[in-house]
Amino acid sequence: MDRYKPRAPMAWPMDRESPDNGWRPPLGQAVISADDHLIEPPHLWRDNMPAKWRDSAPQNWYDEAGYHLEVDGRSFDTPGLNSHLVEGRPGMADQAQRLIDMDIEGVDIGFVFPQKALGLFSIEDKQKMVAAYDVYNEYLADWCTYDNDRLFGIGVLPTIFEPEATRDYIEKLKAWGFKAMEIPSYPVDVRYNSSKMAPMWDAIEESGIALSFHIGENLITGGSGALGTFLLSQFQSFRKLWGLLAFSGTFERHPELKVIFTEGGIGWVPTALFDADRLYREFESEMRPQLAELPSYYWWQNCYSTFMDDPTGIREIDQIGADHAMWTFDYPHPESTLGESRRILKEIYDVMPEADASMIAGGTAAKVWKIEDVAARVATKREARDELAVAGGD
Repeated sequence: MDRYKPRAPMAWPMDRESPDNGWRPPLGQAVISADDHLIEPPHLWRDNMPAKWRDSAPQNWYDEAGYHLEVDGRSFDTPGLNSHLVEGRPGMADQAQRLIDMDIEGVDIGFVFPQKALGLFSIEDKQKMVAAYDVYNEYLADWCTYDNDRLFGIGVLPTIFEPEATRDYIEKLKAWGFKAMEIPSYPVDVRYNSSKMAPMWDAIEESGIALSFHIGENLITGGSGALGTFLLSQFQSFRKLWGLLAFSGTFERHPELKVIFTEGGIGWVPTALFDADRLYREFESEMRPQLAELPSYYWWQNCYSTFMDDPTGIREIDQIGADHAMWTFDYPHPESTLGESRRILKEIYDVMPEADASMIAGGTAAKVWKIEDVAARVATKREARDELAVAGGD
């Protein structure tokens, strides 16, 4: 029990303070969060869906119990939890307030995921589902224009049920200005290792846009301890998905495909790579397909993972690759680094070479999403603001 280190409870995001501890990144370094979130505005789909689906559109609204989403009669509320506690910080919707929070936390650029919109994959009418994602993606693209240098949306690619349509939909995402996209990690009735998915993987690789997976699907809500059990399992949830894409040859057939496993930490990576290689060698004669390389090879060829505060992963960074790890703010969730970002970033810089820490803090994200020029520009502007603030203080 001497190893147990209790901490004071964390405040909910809407009440959490964000002190500036004075830490700053090296000159020229932009801090990039690879995983932030926004809340979809009330009645987004009711007000914007094509007329033929307006009456059956997904319903999202806000009341005293927080934010709600209902899709085809199914509620996506977490039983017993007032979502305002999780989603109530003003910057969840307000870009100006978000940028203030980012400045205090030392975050220059944020890549923004939806909060509830992945629930739209449950829509039975797949044409309506695609139309609903059109509404969301167009809204997200417009939302990010508030500051195109600091807010980057991660568009949703809704073609997992129609892989042949992927290439055309990616062109729509590009036209909206997206540099990042995602698909669900564990969709119902879709097998990513099926030969039917080949057109999707081909189109994603051809696009040159990195593909994100995010935790948080298939919420466990029943029984004592369900919330804690769900959260604990989610934050180490990517061994199965990475293994599927590696063992199925998906990575081998698509060497230029870049995949980011988001919010599952980085501590899972070393043991997953070791176990996958060992198991492949032990069962090699029975493996189908036969791979040209051991599974771990495809981590280094194709894969990246994000984390918020992962001391175990940082200790094993040589087994993960500083150039394959991305830090995230996860704004503004309870598990986010809100109120602690500068402390955590300073600790990363304190325990490894500056070049490695800078890759983790933003360099890798800038390279993967091809925004190196933007990142340099944002860092220069922030440094100029800091100099003015110091001069004003003097």
